[in-house]
Amino acid sequence: MKVKICGIKTEHDLGIALKAGADAVGFITDVPVETPRKITLGAAAGLISKVPLFVTSVLVIMPENADHAVRMIDATNPGAVQVHNSLPVSELKKIKNTGVKLIKTILVPANANVMMLVKQIKELQNIADAVLLDTATRGKTGGTGVTHNWEISKEVVMHAVMPVILAGGLNPDNIRDAARTVRPYAVDTASGVETDGKKDEKKVIDFINNARKNEI
Repeated sequence: MKVKICGIKTEHDLGIALKAGADAVGFITDVPVETPRKITLGAAAGLISKVPLFVTSVLVIMPENADHAVRMIDATNPGAVQVHNSLPVSELKKIKNTGVKLIKTILVPANANVMMLVKQIKELQNIADAVLLDTATRGKTGGTGVTHNWEISKEVVMHAVMPVILAGGLNPDNIRDAARTVRPYAVDTASGVETDGKKDEKKVIDFINNARKNEI
């Protein structure tokens, strides 16, 4: 089970995630919403430069358009970019043309229709390298600590044409059940491994270990 620790803000956060064995680390950069995990483009570039070989740095952005995204990618040189807002497929293609690995967030509402989600994913075939399923919460864009219906996500994984990353309210206590139920390619957490708004080393270690306990 691959694990991404998102919302990395400092070298200390990064060190915790790397020491615990994270496969990927996410940097929420210059997003146009209020989140305690947002950092500047310059800060992201500095932290990404410190991510070692064989760990994927993920630039998490909500760009106005493809040109905006490309400028951010050029400034930070990440291993992958996660587009966390809605952009037309034509704009996503332009981002993909930079050669960067592309992750597209798909929000899962409480009343989600599985086949509609699968259709959304199919439209991203040959554009996105993976999709990330996050909880749709009114007025929020992630990092809420709220889970969604894992049975829906399980069905999506079964029908999806590309790797699926599970996010949304995951923490050390529920990650084993989530991973066992959904069987995603990877799991992602931000607030679920924090205490008082800071990355908690024990929670990060427990999250990663528990995520991988399902593996044989």
